[in-house]
Amino acid sequence: MKKNSDFVNQPLLEIDLINYFHDGSKIKEDWTIGTENEKFLYNKDNLLPIQYFGKNGIIEVFKILISEFSWQPIFEKENIIGLIDRENNKSISLEPGGQIELSGAKCINLHQTFDEFSNYHKQLSLVSQKLDLGILGIGFCPDWKLSDMPKVPKSRYTVMREYMPTVGKYGLDMMHRTATTQVNLDYSSEIDMQIKFKVAMALQPLVSMMFYNSPFKEGNLSGLYSYRSRVWKDTDPARSGYLPFVFDGSFDFRAYTQYALDVPMYFIYRNSEYITPSKLTFRKFLSNGYQADNGLEYIASLNDWEIHLSTLFPQVRLKKFIEMRGADSGNQNSIMSLAAVWTGLLYNQTSLDACHDIISKWTFNDLLELDSSLNSEGFNTKFKGYKITELLLELLDLSKDGLRVRNIKNASYQLEDIYLDQLFEIVKYKKTSADTLIDQFTKLWSKDIRKIYNKYNL
Repeated sequence: MKKNSDFVNQPLLEIDLINYFHDGSKIKEDWTIGTENEKFLYNKDNLLPIQYFGKNGIIEVFKILISEFSWQPIFEKENIIGLIDRENNKSISLEPGGQIELSGAKCINLHQTFDEFSNYHKQLSLVSQKLDLGILGIGFCPDWKLSDMPKVPKSRYTVMREYMPTVGKYGLDMMHRTATTQVNLDYSSEIDMQIKFKVAMALQPLVSMMFYNSPFKEGNLSGLYSYRSRVWKDTDPARSGYLPFVFDGSFDFRAYTQYALDVPMYFIYRNSEYITPSKLTFRKFLSNGYQADNGLEYIASLNDWEIHLSTLFPQVRLKKFIEMRGADSGNQNSIMSLAAVWTGLLYNQTSLDACHDIISKWTFNDLLELDSSLNSEGFNTKFKGYKITELLLELLDLSKDGLRVRNIKNASYQLEDIYLDQLFEIVKYKKTSADTLIDQFTKLWSKDIRKIYNKYNL
């Protein structure tokens, strides 16, 4: 199989794009757990999001993290757009609306993930104390309007801000007012990827439901448990949502490649500059290259392919690993629960095979119906003869079994399944975080959304 270095000075072919995914295959002993989480930062004095520039803004947040800890700045031209901890192989980035995101290291087990986020949250707490900021882990802004949100000065986001309104109603809301948690897991082969990806895509609505945490829109109830999920449904149909070809019996690396080839490119990145071709698919770029208005010609590279893949936003995304992307942001227990449930289901063959059996007869339309019903009806949803609680408990039991088989203990001799406890509680009492927020908003807060900032800080 070709390696990346073999492609230097050679025309890029479609088979090279497919082999890119093959190169991501790892033996089981090298599998890791990657976890990413986005949060909103806000000023406690006015309960509005912090801006990029100005007093107690994002730049000031970064300055404290750099001076107090092992973070180093990442610049785009004169602007700091992120931080990196090279020694520990992790980074902090900014989403378009100033959401701060930790992209964690590739951890060997969930206990390492727990320690990593515990340390990160201690760092954020120090920053919040110094600058009098609040930190909110939620899927969609409770009451902020789009005009309230900062605009991170990153060239890539400038391109997206111009493009998004041309393809969907809520693209700018997605960029600036949503926050998520995602988990990244490995595969050992194309066959292993096929099973994991299909299982993850089919189970995404059910797993996402347990993390519903965004029932508000601009200070009032939205009528949904996850308004973040609603926003994503009208963002960009060419690159987001659920993928029907995953369920047609022929899904593999080639099929995902064909999908990605036909998605329009946001940009071509060269010499720290973004070139923005109009409606150029990667397929056309691969075949014909691109000639810019200034006469310069560009030929597709594997780096272009890697960047392009990062601009696709399906509920489950393929890179050289698999990303589960469907959950609302939340607190540390929520972050750990998400990492735990997917690790237990996908990293144990017995649990994975059992999940594959469960979803084997589900269709793409079943998936869309389930996703829509759960967000409006919650635990009252009916699906293929299942009670939702029974189906969720079956999945949680399979995940628990998978984690216990791993037999990895922390310093207190606890196994990784301890991180599933919150999910068992949610299913037992039929009460997601969104259910709790709705109850508090209507019964305890007298519909004063500002109360959320006292209750749900970090």
